[in-house]
Amino acid sequence: MAVHKLPQLEPDSCEGCGLCCQGIGSPVLLYQTDERTSGSHPFRPTGLPSSLIAEIDDHFGGLRRGEEPQTQCLWFDPIQQQCRHYEWRPQFCREFELAGTACLILRQSEGDY
Repeated sequence: MAVHKLPQLEPDSCEGCGLCCQGIGSPVLLYQTDERTSGSHPFRPTGLPSSLIAEIDDHFGGLRRGEEPQTQCLWFDPIQQQCRHYEWRPQFCREFELAGTACLILRQSEGDY
């Protein structure tokens, strides 16, 4: 008797997941004000609201990337399981591919997939 294996369906949405926002620190730290630089910020998107810049600056207080707590991103909303400021997310977050290798590994390790 032949065994038929069903194809594994890929996740089709990030909604209600947020695994990629946990255990990585806060990529938004890249948007922090650096008093040592002048001119335009090298990573901050044009038009980033001043309230979000203040939130980042207040929260991190001069830490550099890698020095922040590695729990979850500052902008991750654990109740909604999503980014609170998705439209302003850093490039690192934009490149995290839905159903890509890293996404599937995280989902499998959590038993969500």
